[in-house]
Amino acid sequence: MRRKIFICSIALLFLAPSLPGCARKVVKEPPVEVKTEPPKPTSLPFWLGNPERTFYGTGPWKSGPLKIVWEVKTGSISGQFHKDPWGGTSWPGQPSVEGDRVYFPSADGNTYCLNRADGSVIWKFKAKDSQKSTPTIVGDRIINSGLDHHVYCLNKADGTLIWDYQTGFEVDGSAAVVGDRIYFGGEDKSFYCLSLADGKLIYKIPDVGSDEGSVTYKDGRVYLGTEQFYLFCFNADDGKIIWKSLIGADSDSTPAVANGMVYTAAEDGVVRAYNQSDGKLVWQYTTEGGHYGRGSESIGIWASPIFYDGKIYIGASDGYMHCLSADKGELIWRYKAHGPIWGTSPIVDGRVVFGDKAGWIHMLSAEDGKQFSEIKIGDNINSTPAVFDGRIYIGAFNGKLYCLEEDETAPKEAASPSPSPPIKRHRSRK
Repeated sequence: MRRKIFICSIALLFLAPSLPGCARKVVKEPPVEVKTEPPKPTSLPFWLGNPERTFYGTGPWKSGPLKIVWEVKTGSISGQFHKDPWGGTSWPGQPSVEGDRVYFPSADGNTYCLNRADGSVIWKFKAKDSQKSTPTIVGDRIINSGLDHHVYCLNKADGTLIWDYQTGFEVDGSAAVVGDRIYFGGEDKSFYCLSLADGKLIYKIPDVGSDEGSVTYKDGRVYLGTEQFYLFCFNADDGKIIWKSLIGADSDSTPAVANGMVYTAAEDGVVRAYNQSDGKLVWQYTTEGGHYGRGSESIGIWASPIFYDGKIYIGASDGYMHCLSADKGELIWRYKAHGPIWGTSPIVDGRVVFGDKAGWIHMLSAEDGKQFSEIKIGDNINSTPAVFDGRIYIGAFNGKLYCLEEDETAPKEAASPSPSPPIKRHRSRK
């Protein structure tokens, strides 16, 4: 009998959680949320970072004035269309960065591979004329081009030539590489698609207009502006035109595709926004002295628009860096530099970085245009800076290649050696 009572007691212990009134409440601990930081980018391999032109670089920033870390003197070269010798870096090229190396296009005809630490030359590839496009890094290869009508594929390790493709005229803009395809426009008025493997032509769309900027790839479409006043949207698969819109002036900008719109600018000093789906004009903004359809170096825009935090940033020949609302094109602020601004302005961690044709590099607050720092490095900066790991890589035309960073050891009053004129506001013209 005792044995039965004992067995029943043990059974009740196991059954108790399921009996009414005797259930034990099981408290589950909430899952621990593990926050992981996204991996930090390890390279800046394209013009503006990627085929969509939306990655502008990385910090961290320091807190002092800009200083020169190292500089490299280039050679010079005369070409078919420039009898005067060119050197340094030219519009619209931007350095590329990967690992411990920096790759520069140079107006002296060379593509340089430099050591990031000290600027020492690891290798250089000599082309037939000035190199202007950003070296596009894809795996173990580099795609580059310039004034000599060739698109080159180089071995990234040592700069040896893998293949080259000859177009009908200059190729100033940088290629967008997606998968095994290379997309670019040329000044021979054609839009090209090549095979990355061997440089063979996949397709060529002629008579679209001369393209001096780079192309932008997004969601299976390629966007391109031309000197013949049009903005194109192509199907990347076969090159068929999805839509084209009249800009009204020679456009050298690389289109920015964001916020459901396509942003571009032209040599008449006008910034424009188009509907991404059908190419209809949404708004336009005219810079100081700009005039619809009348292009000139004194009033035009050669820079490309940057989309950042709901705003558009672009420099112009009027000497101002303009910050506009991306949805309406209304002026938020503008900052007066020392000369015309032809290079594009990467924005990293809320800081706008750009050069002007008077030879100054500027660093501003993206929020309100307040100046953090400026430094004069050359007589003519018309290329685009690369910003990576808190350093700025940039060249001056007919000069040198530079690496800059902020000097946190310098006294704060040295941060603005020659203050720029105060910010002024004016109304946008639609």
